[in-house]
Amino acid sequence: MFILYDIIFSVLAVMYLPYLVCSGKWHGEFWTRMGLRPLPVSPAQEKKIIWVHAVSVGEILAVVPLVHGLRERFPGHGLVVSTVTRTGYALAREKLQTTCTVIYAPVDFSWAVRRYIRTLKPVLYISAETEIWPNLYMFLHRNRVPIIQVNGRISDRAFAGYRKVGFLTRRVLTCVSGFYMQTEEDAGRIVRLGAIPQRVHVIGNLKFDQAPRQASLDKRQLGFDDAVQLLVAGSTYPGEEEIILAAFKQLSGEFPALRLIIAPRRAERAEEIFRLVQTKGFQPRRFSSLPQGREEGRNILIVDRFGYLRDIYGLADCVFVGKSLRGRGGQNMIEPLSFGKPTFVGPHTENFRDVVRIFEKTGALIRVEDGPGLIAQIRRVLADPSRLPVIAAAAIEEIRRHQGATRRTLEAIGDILRP
Repeated sequence: MFILYDIIFSVLAVMYLPYLVCSGKWHGEFWTRMGLRPLPVSPAQEKKIIWVHAVSVGEILAVVPLVHGLRERFPGHGLVVSTVTRTGYALAREKLQTTCTVIYAPVDFSWAVRRYIRTLKPVLYISAETEIWPNLYMFLHRNRVPIIQVNGRISDRAFAGYRKVGFLTRRVLTCVSGFYMQTEEDAGRIVRLGAIPQRVHVIGNLKFDQAPRQASLDKRQLGFDDAVQLLVAGSTYPGEEEIILAAFKQLSGEFPALRLIIAPRRAERAEEIFRLVQTKGFQPRRFSSLPQGREEGRNILIVDRFGYLRDIYGLADCVFVGKSLRGRGGQNMIEPLSFGKPTFVGPHTENFRDVVRIFEKTGALIRVEDGPGLIAQIRRVLADPSRLPVIAAAAIEEIRRHQGATRRTLEAIGDILRP
């Protein structure tokens, strides 16, 4: 089976290679990821290694409290965190470099995962959310390394995709020692895909535990006066910036103190958005150019660096969370809600269905269908600032009620590691 899977995966990788190169996502560490270059770590002999995998920025942020908890509870173990994207790697290095070793994850070729396992010699593999890598899981299982999935979630798209290769998915899922899922729906889906029911547990969403309480920035650091009102459009997807700019153009005429911050989902799109804003008649500023200059008529800020969006959410008066008017699935709306901010999303929030259900009833999360709907809802909030403390209190209370997944996950890990 491994030979056949390697052949199929190799064909897909060759087809995907031109996209990696043309999009600028190819980097030198791919040689290591493919098992063609040694890992930049020494073979783990002195400590038992816990290997935590988090694919990109969102998953890294979710596991930061978990990794710190692992360091505190299991000081005799070494920690290695792997990720896939360059932004995820940079963020992991920033947040966790004093706690663990950060590496890129292997591409799922049999020779690559064997090399990683031989080098790291893990005693436990933890995967954040739900990724299924047949070669990695099968070889970890052959080496008697327990595998657990934490913060497990199965999106509509992933569920449909895994069902198409059910013959492979079922075999791989039996290698997993524990599934710690976000919701009952996610738990039901992983069982339907082939997980052993006794190993599936609903434990909650880790992202509630990494929710910030205070922003470490202030408006003046962003070049704005304290009196301005900030509309923050976070994690925007192609096509959404035009909608946001149209909304801002109309609303800024009604609310002269309103300013706009756009933080695209991918920071490399910042220059494209900068030019778009200019074509709409605005004079934007770049986050990377701060603190030079102040507003001086430049009432739109483009965030061209990752890792700052959560703190920027803390300064907002209103927040739009992207990949929800265009694209599919939505992005993490827990971050602005944890600050008690009125948060707007479009109709496409499939990946956060449970979060939407929880917060929509509080009035803090507001769904809109299109640009005109977004304008109407933002206007309603800005025109009645007396509602903001009520919205904030309701959102923060819901955050508090749903925290605890990290503690429960650590307890489950303790049961596995305990002799």
